[in-house]
Amino acid sequence: MKHSTFDCYGVNKYLLDDVKLINELLPSLAFRLGLKPIAPTTLIPYYYGKIKEDIGISAHILLSCGHITIHTFPLRMCYFLDVFSINDFDENILKDFLMLSLPFDSTLSIFNTSLRKENTFQMLPYDKENDFGPHLMMQINSNEVFDMEKIYNFLEHLAYDINMEPITRAFVLKDKIDNEKYLSGIIVIAESHISFHYEINSQKIYFDVFSCKPFDYNNVSELLSKIGEVKSNVLIPRGSKHYSKINENSHEHEAFSMWQKAIH
Repeated sequence: MKHSTFDCYGVNKYLLDDVKLINELLPSLAFRLGLKPIAPTTLIPYYYGKIKEDIGISAHILLSCGHITIHTFPLRMCYFLDVFSINDFDENILKDFLMLSLPFDSTLSIFNTSLRKENTFQMLPYDKENDFGPHLMMQINSNEVFDMEKIYNFLEHLAYDINMEPITRAFVLKDKIDNEKYLSGIIVIAESHISFHYEINSQKIYFDVFSCKPFDYNNVSELLSKIGEVKSNVLIPRGSKHYSKINENSHEHEAFSMWQKAIH
C-alpha cells in the first residue's frame, strides 16, 4: 500500500490549462505504474471560483482500491497530484513520468510518500498562513457495513460538514481483486478532493481529504472515529510556502523549454 503526493512548481501555465493533456495524463500514468483503472478519467474544468488565482483543472481516475488525482493552477504555475493504491508502485517512475509529461522545477517542488501503515499517527506542522492546504490520510476499521449508497451519502454530507464547496456529486464504484471486493468513492471540492476506499470483507476504510484551503482536520478525525477504530492518522502540509515559489516568468519559461526538449 502506498500514497505518493507531488506538489509541482515552476510549470508552464499553458500546459496546466491544456484539457486534452490533463485528460490523457492520468490513464497513461496508471498504465506506466502498472495500476488498473476501473473508470475513465473524470475531468472538471474549474474557472468560476471565488479566488481568481485558483482557476484550473481537476481530474481523477479511480483504480482498484485507489485513485489518481490532479489539480492544476495555471495562474500559480503549479499542480498537485496524488496516487494512492493498495498495490505497490514505483514513485521514481511516477516522478520521471511527470517530469516528461508535465515538467516542473524540482528545486521548488515537494514530494512525499506514505506507506499508510497501521498505527501510524503523525500530524506534521501546518501553517495556515503560508501552506496551500493540508492533506489528511486515515485508515479506519469500520464498525458499520457500507454499501455504495452509504458511501455516496457519507461523501456528500462530509463536504458540507467540513465547510467545503463541492463542485461535483460523489462518484462511487465497485470492483474486485482476486477474492477481495472494494467500493471506491470520490468527490471533488473546489480544486481539491475527498476519497473513500472500502474493503468489503475486512471493513477497512482508506480515507483521505486534500484541501486547497484550511479546514478543521481535527473535526474530520472526530467524524471518522464515530464509524470505527482509527488505525492511522497522518497529516501533511501541501504546497508549503507556495506564494514565495511563484516567480512571474522565470520558472514558466524554464519548464516550457524542458518540455520542448523532452518531446523532440
